Amino acid sequence: MATRLLLHIGTQKSGTTYLQRALERLAIKLRDQDVLYPIRLVGKKEIYNHEPASYGLLGCDHYPWVPQVRVDAERPAWDVLVKKVREWPGTAIVSGEAISVVRRTGAEQLVSSLNVSDTQIIITARDLGRVIPSSWQQHIRNGRSSKMSAYIQTLANKRQGDLDADEALWESDPDLTFWRAYAIGSLVKRWQSVVGSDRVTVVTVPGREAGPDALWSRFCEGLRLSEVLPANPPKVDTLTANVGLTEAEVLLLAAFNKAVEGRGYDPKDVRAVRMRMINEALTTRAHRGKPVALPLDRLELVSSWAQQDVTTLTSSGARVVGDVAELLPAPGAVETAGPDLDDLERAAGQALALLSGLASDTKNS
Repeated sequence: MATRLLLHIGTQKSGTTYLQRALERLAIKLRDQDVLYPIRLVGKKEIYNHEPASYGLLGCDHYPWVPQVRVDAERPAWDVLVKKVREWPGTAIVSGEAISVVRRTGAEQLVSSLNVSDTQIIITARDLGRVIPSSWQQHIRNGRSSKMSAYIQTLANKRQGDLDADEALWESDPDLTFWRAYAIGSLVKRWQSVVGSDRVTVVTVPGREAGPDALWSRFCEGLRLSEVLPANPPKVDTLTANVGLTEAEVLLLAAFNKAVEGRGYDPKDVRAVRMRMINEALTTRAHRGKPVALPLDRLELVSSWAQQDVTTLTSSGARVVGDVAELLPAPGAVETAGPDLDDLERAAGQALALLSGLASDTKNS
């Protein structure tokens, strides 16, 4: 049985795909250091994270977006993962970015199923000033068309400021995944109640100015594996690392989603077109425009949420790698000027050229 389990539960939008892809590339070498990062569960296909396998254990009740047919299909993968962890004689790492959304009963079920007495929870966390624009961006990638202001209002409707009442609401409603994951102080408390107050570590995500390897360095420290993992992470290509979209690109996709909404198109065809635009026309361009940012008129509200989360985190006594101040929105990282019409024009033109069959190389656009 594993002597120690390092369970990385996300959160999403905190560099998790990059970290998991790096661990995947190191998996074979890590075995020689008595560290297991499972990359093959069922069949010959290699995987880079264990979130899908956890669907097989926790099901739709904790992952409301996952259909039952997927839950059933993933049950064998979870069983194999448990078997590998239980049979490994050293340290095992399990990582799933959406595990952070599960309710307390799901956390208990997951820890009990893996059944490693020394289970350490690792949480990578980003400030709400960056999380909310990134989450809205994902909302649009998934086919929605709402404006960011409307998206933030939806979040506000489920967070009234009384933390005890809010936590009770988030715990009772399976669909309130955003606040279960991103109210970091509450997330820490939930997992501390399962594994113990001294077994939860929060790794804060540094700003862009910190350099590309800063998050990896902190993650290694959070795992307490700095002497085992390399100081310089393996190269992870941009397509597998979930490249974010710029403001112009998100607005273009939102307009596309609105245009096809309710028109009777096959959802699979619509998604295929949307993914072609993202992967072949938009993210491959050299000059993509400015990133998505929080609206200035929402900064005060979002900052009040973040301050409450930091206060709760600090009082929890959880170990923090990084600076809790990094969990507060940066006043300068807001949108004040509105969308750049030239950026929007270039993005739209490239997407139209691709879909009309005229564009084959978008890198210089």
